[in-house]
Amino acid sequence: MKENWLWVGKYVIVIIAALGLGAVLGGLEPLRSATIGAKVGAGALVQFIAHTGALVLLWALGLRHSAQLRRAGGVSAHLSTSVLALVSLIVIASFYEVLFRFINPFLAQDAKPYIDWAFIAAIFAAAAWLVWALFVDSEAFLAALKKAASDRKSASGAA
Repeated sequence: MKENWLWVGKYVIVIIAALGLGAVLGGLEPLRSATIGAKVGAGALVQFIAHTGALVLLWALGLRHSAQLRRAGGVSAHLSTSVLALVSLIVIASFYEVLFRFINPFLAQDAKPYIDWAFIAAIFAAAAWLVWALFVDSEAFLAALKKAASDRKSASGAA
């Protein structure tokens, strides 16, 4: 039995809503003028929460997609690890900018290299995971490409 993929739309709608609301609410005058301490505006906090929430939802979307691919079995089950590795790489790389934009006013200048290197290590680890998953599952990718090409050929021949 094929599973329903409509749940993807729910995640996409909520991610877009979080990003849109973060931008709109963060730009409102009361939130722009209010500060947290003397360094960060409340609007920046709202945007940080919205962007972080969107990234968490994006990772949850990837996790659920990966699980659904595994349940589907066959060639697509082998692709699940690569999907999760790719989404993890995107989220980690994106979170650096989100986090740095928020903590920059609080950050001591000598602490920035430590955060940079922590993210470099995390990005490298996620990239290595993705490359390993692609290597291990390369036969599944080739089989999927072969199937897609044969389906396309048979569809164009039937038309």
